[in-house]
Formats: sequence, C-alpha cells, structure tokens
Amino acid sequence: MKELYDSYFNVLNEIIWRVAIYVRLSREDEKDEKGNGQSESIENQINFLRKVVENKGWILVDIYKDDGYTGTNFDRPDFQRMKEDIEKGKINLVITKDLSRLGRDYIETGNYIERYFPSKNVRYIAVNDNIDTFDKKNSNNDMTPFKSVINDMYAKDISNKVRTAIFTKAIDGECIKSFLPYGYKKDVNDKNNILIDENVADIVKLIFNLYKQGKGKKQIADYLNERNIITPLKYKNENTNYYNPNKNFTYKWNQTVISKILRDRIYAGDLVQLKYTKVNYKVKKTVKVSEKEQIIIKNHHPAIIDRNTFETVQEMLDKKANEWNFYNRKRHLLTGLVFCKCGSRITYNLNHGKFSRCVCASYKKYGNAYCSSIHLHEEELIQKVTESLRNNIEKYLHMSDLDFSKLNKSESEDSKKDILFLEKKEESISKIISNLYEDKVNGIISLDTFSELMKKYEKQKKECMDNLEVLHKKKENMRVEKNIETDSIKEIMKQVLSFNEITDDNRSLIFKLIDKIIIDDRNISIKYKFNISG
Repeated sequence: MKELYDSYFNVLNEIIWRVAIYVRLSREDEKDEKGNGQSESIENQINFLRKVVENKGWILVDIYKDDGYTGTNFDRPDFQRMKEDIEKGKINLVITKDLSRLGRDYIETGNYIERYFPSKNVRYIAVNDNIDTFDKKNSNNDMTPFKSVINDMYAKDISNKVRTAIFTKAIDGECIKSFLPYGYKKDVNDKNNILIDENVADIVKLIFNLYKQGKGKKQIADYLNERNIITPLKYKNENTNYYNPNKNFTYKWNQTVISKILRDRIYAGDLVQLKYTKVNYKVKKTVKVSEKEQIIIKNHHPAIIDRNTFETVQEMLDKKANEWNFYNRKRHLLTGLVFCKCGSRITYNLNHGKFSRCVCASYKKYGNAYCSSIHLHEEELIQKVTESLRNNIEKYLHMSDLDFSKLNKSESEDSKKDILFLEKKEESISKIISNLYEDKVNGIISLDTFSELMKKYEKQKKECMDNLEVLHKKKENMRVEKNIETDSIKEIMKQVLSFNEITDDNRSLIFKLIDKIIIDDRNISIKYKFNISG
C-alpha cells in the first residue's frame, strides 16, 4: 500500500503545475472583533501564497483577487475570470490561504471542490486548512464539508450582526442611507444630520405645486425637460461619489421619477428607513417590507414641503386625480372623487369641448345589464358640491361639534392598545416581584435564586417602563399633530368660503375636505373627512 502511495506522489511531483492564486476579502472580513485589521488582507494573502508556490517550484499563471466581495456567492469578477482560464486549460491548480477565501456558501463551495474542479482535472489546495484534493492520504479532505458548513454559519452570523447594527442605528434616528434623495444632503460634520440642499430644493417644491395645481406627472416631466432642469440621477452623479455604470443612460425626467419624488415622505420631514430587505444573506435580491415594519421617525429633519401640501398630494395620487385621461380628453375638476352608486367611476360626456352629462363608466361599457343612466348634468354636480360645502362650513365652522376623530384614528387606537398591554404587563411583573419577596422570607427559594430572578424581572420591568414612556410621548405627539391638522382643516374651510366655484386653483382644497361623492341619478351624497353631529 505504501508503495502505491509513493508511486502516486511521484506522479504528482512529475506533473507541471500551472497555478492560480485566488484571494478574496469582504468588507465584513476586514476587521476582527477588536476592530483590528486581520492577516487576511489581500496583500498578506498574496505574499503568503507566493512563497508557497515558489517553495514548491510551481508555475504561477496569474493572481486572481476579489477585494470587497462576499463569500456567500460566486458571482465575483476575478473568480469568473479564473473559471474562464480553467476552461481554456491554462490552470490545473487553484490555491487559497484557507477554505473560506474560496467561499462561505457550503453548497456552492462543495460543488466546486467535489464536482467542478475534479471534472476539469484541477487540483485545489487550502493551505491553512491542510486541504489538498489530490492528496489521497490527507484525512483533512474528509473534513472539508464540515468546514464549509462552519464558514457558512460564520457568514450567516456576520450578516445577522450587521442587520442588528443597522436596525439599532435606524431605531436611534441615525441616517443609514448611503445617498439622500434629491433636495437633501448630508452634513459634512455629522453624517446623521440631514440638511436641505438649497441648490435643488426649489425644484422639489415646484414639482409638488404643479401636481397640486392639477398637472399630471407626464406634464410635469415634460415641463422640466423643456427647461433643461437637472435630473436627480445626473445631480447625484455630479455631486457625490455615486457611479452610474450605464454609460448610455439618458438623463431625462419621466413619470417614474416624478412619482418617486411625490411619494417620498422625506420631503415632509419624516425619515423612513429599512424599506427594503434582502431575501437572505446569500441572495442579493431585495424585497419591499410593509410600512408597519419600516422604521419611520416623524419630523426628523427640516421639511421642504409642508405637511398639509404633502398629504393633499398623497390623496390626489391615491385617487389618481391628475392622471385621468378618458380617451386622452380633458380632466374633470372632481376626477378621483366622484363615483356612481354602483361603485364605478363617473365619466362625463363632452359637448363641443365642454363637459355635459355625468355618465357611469360601467353603464357606458356594459349597458343596462350592469347599471342605469344618470340624468345629473355636470354643471348641477359642481353647483351641488359647492353649495353643500359652503352650507356645512358656514353652519358648523365655529361650533364645538366638529368631530375630527377620523384623523389618525387607526394609529391612535394601536397606540392605546400597546399602552394598555404594557401597563398590564408591568402590573403582572410587579406582582411577581412581590411574590418573590414572600417566597424568600418564607424560605421557599434560596437567596441566590431570589437574586437571580430579581435581576431578570427588574430588567423586564425597566424595559416595560421605558417602552411605556416612549408610547406616552408618541401619544402626546399625535395629539399635538392632530390639533395642528384640525387647525389646518379649519383654515382650509375658511378658504373654501371665499370662493364661489370650484376651479383648478382651489380644487386641491376640495380633496382635503371631501373623501367621496356618490351619485344616484340626480341626487348626490358627500362623505366628508370630518364628522358633523347635531
């Protein structure tokens, strides 16, 4: 048997080994737990492996290095280049400092070691792990799958630690964004401090004002392109270290860019973070998380757009008030608000370029089988809406029975439930602590057990009290915001009293007061955003 092994190694020694040195370093690998640079640095890996190759008398074909690439996948530039050279027959030996430099995904790493390399008659050596796929006497080869699993678990652990650190920063109100949206910039002295970028803030204001006035997203984009106003991506390219790899990219405003700006809460002063998350630590793909899971801190930084304007625009966007193009015709003043009793949208017949009779969209498409015709004319609709608004506002504006309870109702209810839950939990923990004292006095538990349990429940109680304090502050802030919003709507009501008809200039005020208008033949019913009692 020994003779067979000796014969085998004589054959290995006679082979001309054309070597690929492969080195890799991810950002997570750069520092150890104490924050010190590790010996795994790219330069140190190369120097170490060069000496191994020189001592063995092998031929070094090339050095392949992926600096800043994770080991959880093999989509790395120089690794792929090395594969191409293997396919061309330039390489028959791949050497790394240890197995984790090749990869940390145990499935893919195993695939390369046990399938790909052998199929190409390529020898693989991980020096520090004493792995040599052509050394049949080497018992360490049998441990390769286990080491791959450990490396994979390490990658998962690092990923979880990074996620936790990012989440903690977001909770604390620290800005974790690499780049801020158009209109904002980071403070050079404090990266967590968000400042208004006065160079382009007026463009953001212009976009919101144009939409509020009734312009559609395409119209706004065309308006900005005609005036050669710089786009967000081009501005980011010119003023930050952001790099756009697409050399042929056309820097033009479009509906998507306009929509993204109109929807971004950062312009109202809110910091919204962790909107997306990776599927897992091995996959680059990200998915959007629900709003409840996002970290949202209201009034975090100076607002470019006042809260009232921002929320009005959101309502108009939700109702697609500026995007209605029935056969590419004119947009009606109340588009997005008016519906038939069957639930379908209301469209309008045109007569010599002017709106005339109201029409149920389903009736127009499906006929009597679905709905019925409406005899209300467009002029009557406008008149009835205007009269209803003026009458209700004049009657109730200065009375105490205006109920704005709809505002932030669900958020307020959730806050109350959380406070009630924590109060009950705090009460329960206090009872447990009281019982512990009795058990200690009666000799039921030892002093050590008592001390250990007390530490545990005191900690839980403190956490509970801290969370209660946060929720009470949140509740108070909501109350203040609600009062501000109520005053804002009352101010809007006063503005409504000053006009006699609905026009493009004042239609955004209507969206702030009315939730929905329902037509039943010649009759209308209006659902307001405030409740009127009495």
